[in-house]
Amino acid sequence: MNALFLGTYADKDFLPHLKSIFGGTTTYIVCEPVSTLIQLGMYCEKRSITAVVSTNTDILRKLLEKSGWSGRTHPSLSNYAGSVFTYGKIEIVFVNPVEQILTVPHGRFVFSRFASKVLHPENWAESTDFKWEIANASTIGRLYEQLLGAYAIAEDIETLKHNLAIRCVSFTGIYISGGTLSTYTFVLPLTDDFAVTWYRKISELPQQKIFQNGQYDNAYKLRFSIPTTNWLWDTCNLFHSWYSELPKDLAFLNAYFLRKVVYWKDLAETNDLSEYYRYNGMDSWATANVWIRQMLEMPEWARHNYLLEFPLVYPCLLSEMTGIEQDEQKLLEARAALDAEVETELASLRCMIHTPTFNPNSPPQVLALVHLLASKTIKSTNEIDLKRAALTHPLASRIINKILKIRGLRKLISTYLRLDSDASAKNNYNGRAAYKDRIFYSLKPSGTDTARLASQKSAFWCGLQIQNIPRGEPGEPSHTKTTLCASDGFVMAGVDLKSAETYDTAYISGSKPLMEILASPKKFHAWNASKFFGIAYENIYDASTGKVKNKTIYDISKRVNHGFNYNMGGNTLIDTMGEDKVWQARALLKLPNGMSSKSVADHLLGQADKTYPEIRADYYPWVIKEVTVKRMLVSRAVHFASSFTPTQVEKAIAKGDWTRYTFLHPDKNKLHLNSLVAHCPQSLNARTLNEAYMKVFYEIALPEAKDFRLHAQIHDEILCSFRVGRTDLLLKVQTLMQIPVAVRDVHGIIRTFTVPASLKAGPANTGVKYWSDVE
Repeated sequence: MNALFLGTYADKDFLPHLKSIFGGTTTYIVCEPVSTLIQLGMYCEKRSITAVVSTNTDILRKLLEKSGWSGRTHPSLSNYAGSVFTYGKIEIVFVNPVEQILTVPHGRFVFSRFASKVLHPENWAESTDFKWEIANASTIGRLYEQLLGAYAIAEDIETLKHNLAIRCVSFTGIYISGGTLSTYTFVLPLTDDFAVTWYRKISELPQQKIFQNGQYDNAYKLRFSIPTTNWLWDTCNLFHSWYSELPKDLAFLNAYFLRKVVYWKDLAETNDLSEYYRYNGMDSWATANVWIRQMLEMPEWARHNYLLEFPLVYPCLLSEMTGIEQDEQKLLEARAALDAEVETELASLRCMIHTPTFNPNSPPQVLALVHLLASKTIKSTNEIDLKRAALTHPLASRIINKILKIRGLRKLISTYLRLDSDASAKNNYNGRAAYKDRIFYSLKPSGTDTARLASQKSAFWCGLQIQNIPRGEPGEPSHTKTTLCASDGFVMAGVDLKSAETYDTAYISGSKPLMEILASPKKFHAWNASKFFGIAYENIYDASTGKVKNKTIYDISKRVNHGFNYNMGGNTLIDTMGEDKVWQARALLKLPNGMSSKSVADHLLGQADKTYPEIRADYYPWVIKEVTVKRMLVSRAVHFASSFTPTQVEKAIAKGDWTRYTFLHPDKNKLHLNSLVAHCPQSLNARTLNEAYMKVFYEIALPEAKDFRLHAQIHDEILCSFRVGRTDLLLKVQTLMQIPVAVRDVHGIIRTFTVPASLKAGPANTGVKYWSDVE
């Protein structure tokens, strides 16, 4: 086989990195403009080229036009990466720019896989034929009977923002006959109650069901009282369990697993209803074929990950559909207070700089002002650069900090305190975070590399990210959480795993000093401040009153400990801590006045390093070795350890808990090392919280549905509400969250520990009306 790499001028500097990918194949390289298929065909015919790997979007556009594509003038290369076209005797696969081999951790891996579609087609299994039809009243009975013989059914819906409707649904039955796999797809337009009744009937079939990001589909199905029977598979969760760092949308999975496919999502923009239904059908067909390849190719450790992850979709879906009530009067009060504060601050700012039209949200205007007040070396108006500029002069500080305050207030309003009148033309379904006085959100088990749940807005085109609502100051009318409350007859509460990641770090690394302080009655950050900075513990924390005496030093200790845990360097600590706080630390600790902020930050981190030397000396090298040798980090832990015998614990730990395959290089890149040393305790903490979340779901939320609401998993906390007087349910949540965990440390020693769970339920621990009072 002769091959061609058809690139662009932008690829030229990176061409040497293609050698290993095209090795063993006679390869020609063209990076000069080639804009017609005739040019390409003549070049390939003259050199007997049958395989082309390309980043040339001119040729991509011509191929799409030839196939009847009517999309945008400039198709996106990232969308069509992995798509294979045939032109005469040539097969052409498109890939992302060669530069990504170096700049994206998984760039080489994905580039090589896509290129192999035409360089080594013999290594790829072909997908099933796409056979489909549109169901109607006369054919739906036959198609239903056909599904009765399916091994599994893949399903996909298309939705409309208007009335939150399901426009159509496609089903792809997977059939096995005589050792041969085949599929058949049909699309059911949901135009009337007759179609909805059939949809409900098909959803009740006992065949195992497959979705791609099925939480979205099933949220809409539940809205129409169409629960899914036997939903066992989700291609998004399957792939996340295997390669958590790679994209997990259906278009990428289609390109990753299936050889001769072309990106088809542009079809959704058509006004031709038949083409739209075909697009819907291709979604369920692609989901079915991706699932087939996943079942045949996934390694055992990834299957184990899936068994840990996928069951979480059920409690997540319950929490999504439950939401949290919003007090409209409180919302109006908070919004009015913030609007007034913004106007006051804006008027003050404009008066200061004598510019009545100044816009603090305009980067050009702000940058021009910063250059005038501080330094022309400042190149951006992001928060970190503005905070640095504010430290150059007291006048700059006053003006720039006012800009930052206005931006923060506006962000708070636009994100968390939206009103119906804020609805924009871009998304005019609902301008607020709430729908019918209740906020909604989604929780995703496949959203992070660590197994921790992620959050985003609801599937119903409203809502917000529930995990990052700012804490605010209790009692402030603008405090967002003052607007969120328990339903009538209920009270809210949280149960929090205290210092969970610190426990996990201690037991994974085998740091005895860290384990000892966690086992003692000492206040952790106060003890750290004492050890880090040589200040008597009694001068920082009063054990008799349970109050912090030196809040400034205590806060600095927390920030330094956070930086140390994440392997930050001095400059990064300055960015996260704030340069003014670093200077404050220099003064409080009586460090030499001549020390630069970088030197002070390095000193602070060094003190933490001296206190817990095992972290850097033993744990970091272990992480580097594990990843360099295996490309994987395996959590050597087992939950509910007290219910296992020592032999069973050892076997479970040898098998491993959550496994992360990584494309990062901690031996070569400090940022990669930072990410991976943080991964292990974060992942173990996430897994403990997930196990607790599942326990609460099955043992409280379902059997006590009339008296208990499972709202969300937030950081180290489970947020819930319960009927007034049912404090026993809250205490049961606390009990279920305290899970004994056995961990094998980096030295091979197995220890068992339990992270304590603390109640956050108001002064009497009996629950509160408003979320703000849970804190």
